[in-house]
Amino acid sequence: MGQPQERYLIPLSTILLIALAIRLVAAFFSKGFAFSDDHFDVITIAQGWLDGFPLWLNEPMPPRHSMLYVLIHYTIFYTLEAMGIFSPEVKMTVVRLAHALYSLLVVYFGYKLTERLSNKANARMVGLMLALVWFMPFMSVRNLVEMVCIPPYLAAFYLMVKEEQEGQKRWLPYFWAGALFALAFVFRYHTVLFGAGAGLVLLYQHKWREAVAVLLGFLVAAFLVQGVIDIIFFDYPFHSLVAYYQYNSAHANDFSSGPVYRFALTILGFLVPPVSAFLVVGYTRTARLAPALFWGGLIFFVAHSLFPNKQERFILPLLPLIMILGVIGWQQFVRGSTFWQNRRKLLAASWIFFWVLNLLATVGMALTYTKKSRVAPLVYLSQKQEMDGVVLEFGNHSVKKPPLFYLGRTSAVYDKYIIDEDMVWEEYLQGQKQLPEDFVMAYTLNKDKTPQELQQEINASPYKPDFVVVVGTKDMEERMARLQQLFPNLELDHTINPSLYDRLLHLLNPRVHKDEHVQIYEVR
Repeated sequence: MGQPQERYLIPLSTILLIALAIRLVAAFFSKGFAFSDDHFDVITIAQGWLDGFPLWLNEPMPPRHSMLYVLIHYTIFYTLEAMGIFSPEVKMTVVRLAHALYSLLVVYFGYKLTERLSNKANARMVGLMLALVWFMPFMSVRNLVEMVCIPPYLAAFYLMVKEEQEGQKRWLPYFWAGALFALAFVFRYHTVLFGAGAGLVLLYQHKWREAVAVLLGFLVAAFLVQGVIDIIFFDYPFHSLVAYYQYNSAHANDFSSGPVYRFALTILGFLVPPVSAFLVVGYTRTARLAPALFWGGLIFFVAHSLFPNKQERFILPLLPLIMILGVIGWQQFVRGSTFWQNRRKLLAASWIFFWVLNLLATVGMALTYTKKSRVAPLVYLSQKQEMDGVVLEFGNHSVKKPPLFYLGRTSAVYDKYIIDEDMVWEEYLQGQKQLPEDFVMAYTLNKDKTPQELQQEINASPYKPDFVVVVGTKDMEERMARLQQLFPNLELDHTINPSLYDRLLHLLNPRVHKDEHVQIYEVR
């Protein structure tokens, strides 16, 4: 099967415009956050720094998350507030737009790598996949280091492949490749495995100078970023890496775990079967064509498969590499396969199914408001000028950590404000610092706390509740009776309906995904 004429291929510029268009839709319409980490370990920390709270910096050990990434968000928020922009929704729209633009580098380097390793036809296919596969636009505008680390490591591989093909035997491109691996590393420590795989391939090929250049570039860049950050805020260079290793060694089984094949199933599911199986087969055939990419990706996959903590988002950095090598290897395999040459209709049907499903899901995800029941009520309350406190009522379910950033003012959950002994609140509790005039206290109520206990918290605090946020509609008679003990004069102020995505999840699995209707009452 011959390759199509180059003049009929979609150019890279068009693919980038397609990628940008769907990411802009996601940036404006896909509000909320996907996981706890992309909000509470990025947005909350950055805004806390801006509000004068030394979150993370007051702890004896460094955080287990990227300080550089949070510093970038701190800079964005600082700039916006200096311009008079304080709205949490506007801030997050700007953040999503910045991520949308940055994520185009994934499409660019994915295309260029594929073009270098094979041809423009395969590059077009990879470019479109990176632009439009269902999770790419949605995840690209989230605050996920698993996505943010992808452009630098792809750029590093591109520099190495380009230099090897041009055969000029210069060491400087390999130095910059090492520096780019380091940039990916300071966003997401696990990506060091990609660089390690590339370095081992260079050693196996007896390319000593190139291997040393990659290592030197990595060490210099990693020290200038992560090393300097740790010197300034903590005890010694790379203290964060030591703390990360110690914590994960001690708590390896405390999070989502699963069998060794869990990530293999994740890859097959995320990339949509049967095409996902095609891509895996194609990937296995590229060890000689692109050894640095192949072994870097394989080491990354094996290491994550062996480690107990197996959250699906951990494997996201590998998926672009599987698309790149998978398409190249699979297309090469099909050209030499009698089986597939005689079953072109089946092959075409598989790809049609892949693209139809992905395009529908891509648009749907780009319009998805995730965690709406946790975000939208706080956005609504952020418009209330006179508010000292709010009660978050969860019925008979566990309390979910509220994203108080969306209140648009300094705020805290009462338990942390009173009980925590760390430096974040200690100075305020001792009266050494004054809380802002618009400070808001959040209280929680669920099956684990009686109305009497909540009343004691309210009595002990100068910040009295003005609103009650009731999450869900189950057992409402019992729940409202409990609230009436505390607030006999509640008046319904606003109702927030769940997003289409949340309603669909509840319909498919009501045991896991609870009713997301929210009612906001004013305390009279």
